[in-house]
Amino acid sequence: MKMKFDDVLNYIEKLPYTTFKDVALHYANAHKVDVADDLDNIAMTDLQKRLDKLGVNTVCPKCGSEHVVKNGKRKHIQRYKCKSCNKQFTLFTNTIMEKTKFHWNVWIKVTEMILNNYSIEHMRSVLIKDYGFIGIDHKTVFLWKHKIVHALAEMPQPTLSGIVQVDETFVREAQKGSRKLVSYIDRDDVREPRYGRKPSKYGIMGAEFATITTAIDNTGHCVCKVTGLGRLTPDVFTDEFEKHFVSPAYLCTDANPIYQKFSKVMNIPHYERPSNYLETLKKDGYESPSRVDDVLAEKQRQSNEVIKSKLYEKGLIDKLTNRGYVPYEEFKALREMNNLNLARVNQLHADIKKLIYGDMTNVSTKYLSDYIGYFTFVKNWSVDNSSYPSSRQDAEKILIEILKHQGTYTITDLKNTELTLPKPSPRYMTLLKAHTEEARKFTNNKYFKFDEEDKVVSFDKRNYLLEIPEVRIKNACKYFSIKYKRKWVRWTMVTEILRHPKINEIIIYLIDQDKAMKMYQEDIEYLEKEKYRDSSTA
Repeated sequence: MKMKFDDVLNYIEKLPYTTFKDVALHYANAHKVDVADDLDNIAMTDLQKRLDKLGVNTVCPKCGSEHVVKNGKRKHIQRYKCKSCNKQFTLFTNTIMEKTKFHWNVWIKVTEMILNNYSIEHMRSVLIKDYGFIGIDHKTVFLWKHKIVHALAEMPQPTLSGIVQVDETFVREAQKGSRKLVSYIDRDDVREPRYGRKPSKYGIMGAEFATITTAIDNTGHCVCKVTGLGRLTPDVFTDEFEKHFVSPAYLCTDANPIYQKFSKVMNIPHYERPSNYLETLKKDGYESPSRVDDVLAEKQRQSNEVIKSKLYEKGLIDKLTNRGYVPYEEFKALREMNNLNLARVNQLHADIKKLIYGDMTNVSTKYLSDYIGYFTFVKNWSVDNSSYPSSRQDAEKILIEILKHQGTYTITDLKNTELTLPKPSPRYMTLLKAHTEEARKFTNNKYFKFDEEDKVVSFDKRNYLLEIPEVRIKNACKYFSIKYKRKWVRWTMVTEILRHPKINEIIIYLIDQDKAMKMYQEDIEYLEKEKYRDSSTA
C-alpha cells in the first residue's frame, strides 16, 4: 500500500530529530547531495526558537537595556544589537550553547547521561552510535560534560532553617590528568604520583586533603562547599555559610570548636556530639540492651542512663554548649524532642564519597568545587521534586533551568582552571609537621595524625586548656604528677600547667586521650594492602 504525500509529511514531522537526520543523510548519500548545511540550519533555528520562548537574552546581556533590534544573520544565527551600548549579541551569548551546533535533543541526552553518571567513554559511544557524532573525541565530550556540571555548580544554593546539621568531610588532594605535579605540603617537597592506597603524611588537617564543609536541614535541603585544603578556619566557615542559615532552631555538629564559637556569636542553640561519643560510653561500661531478655534489657537501660548522666555532668559526651548549664534530664528531653543528631549529615558524606570515589573514580581537586556544586544541585532538586532526576523529562527541565540562569564555559576556561582554594600557610604546615612528629614520639604511635576535633586550628595551648572539660585537666595533673588545686579558678590552674617543662607532652597526652581513632582508615587500608602483597609474594 502506497502512502499519500500528506501521510509522509505527517510521519516525518513526528520523527525525533536524530531519526530525521538519519533519513536525510541516507537520502543525501543515495542522491549524492550535501545536506549538512541544511541540517545545521534546522538545528540552529530550533534552538533559537526555544531560547526566545524561554526569554533568554531578550534584553542586552551587557547593560540590561530593552532597546534591542535585529542586526542581520550569520550562518543561520540571528544577530541583535543594543541601541543603548552598541553591544552585538545572539540568543546564544553567555549560555552553555554559545558556539555550538548541536540539536536540542542532543543537549537533553547529554544532560541525561551526566545525571545518570555515564563515563566519558560511555557518553562518547552513545553520541557516535545513536547521534552520528563520528570522530568525536574524549576532550570534546569532557568539555561538554564539564560545561553542564559547571553550570549546575553555579546555581544558587538554598537557605537552611529548623534543625541544621553541619560537619566536614575530607577528600584526598588529587591532580588527576596533570603532567606536572605540585606539592602543597612544602615548596621543596616532591609530589610523587600515588598508586593504590598510599596514605597521607600528616592527615586531614594539612594540605594533603580537600575539606568539604556540608550543612543539611530537616527538610533534606543541603549546602555543600569545598572550603580549602586542610583545616577549616572560622573566617572561611562564616563567609561561606552564614548567609545560608535563616534562624536555625539548633545547629548540630561534632566537637570542632569552630562551630561552638560560631553558634555563640550568632546566638544559635548548639548541640555538640564528639566523634568519640560511643567509645567514651563503652569505656565506662555502656552495654547494648539484650534483645532476648526483657528484664535484663531494662536493667541495662537503667544502668546506661546512669553512665550517660555521669559522663554528661563531666562534659565528656554530647551537650548543649552555649545555653548555660542544662540538667541531664532536661537535656535528654530536648535532644529526643528535637531529634538532635548527625545522621543526615553523615549520610550526606557517604553520598559525596560515593560520587567522588565510586561514580567518578576520583576527581582532580581543581575541579572538585564544580562537582560538589553539581552534587548539591542534584540533591536539592531531588528534595524539591521528590525523586532523583534520571529521566529525559527531568534532564530537559534541568537544561531549561541552566539556560534561564545563563553563564558560559569555554575550552579556554577549562584549560586555564587552576587550584584556587585556600591553603594552609607555610608557618601552619611547619607547626603541624613539628607537632605531629612530637606526638608520634610521645604516644609511640607512628600513625598519629591530628583531626578537626583536636582543637589545633592555631596550636594555642592556653585556649585549648581553657576549653576542655575539667575532668581532663584533673587526669592530666594526675598523670604528670602536678598538684591539682580544686579551689583555683580555671585560668589560674591553666597558667600553672603552661609553666610546666613538659607542657607539649601534656597537650599531646590530652589530645590522644580524646581521639576516637588511634589509626585512621587510610593507614589501615594501606597496611592491609601491604600485608596482602607480602603474603602473595612469599
